[in-house]
Amino acid sequence: MPDVDEKVMAFVEDALKKNPRIQLEDLYERAKKFKSSVGRLSRRQFNARYPLQVKRRRALAEKAKGGGKRKGAAGASRTTRKPGPKGRGPRERVRHVLLQFATDITAAEERKDLVKVLAGVDLYVDQVMKELGKS
Repeated sequence: MPDVDEKVMAFVEDALKKNPRIQLEDLYERAKKFKSSVGRLSRRQFNARYPLQVKRRRALAEKAKGGGKRKGAAGASRTTRKPGPKGRGPRERVRHVLLQFATDITAAEERKDLVKVLAGVDLYVDQVMKELGKS
């Protein structure tokens, strides 16, 4: 894992707390003024190392605070998820299933969670076939 400066992390966290909609460019410029070593990072590296991590921590904290699903349950609830509104066409409903699959993959925090999602790929295929009317 790349070196993370805790002072810069705290600065970014405070800045995002004050203004959650701050643009990356503005945050990057402010962080460079706060600590000159940030200037050696590209905007993309800075974003991955600081703002995205702050946002990820917050999302996990909100999920835990809200009494979210237990860890590892990512694939379990997908069988009960209802397809999108019936007013959509088949293309939109299939797109919804594929986006849900992509979301579940990116939400997998550990390797075992990713394996669970991939092992359940047949559920997504079944949903796509159902949306196409081909059981």
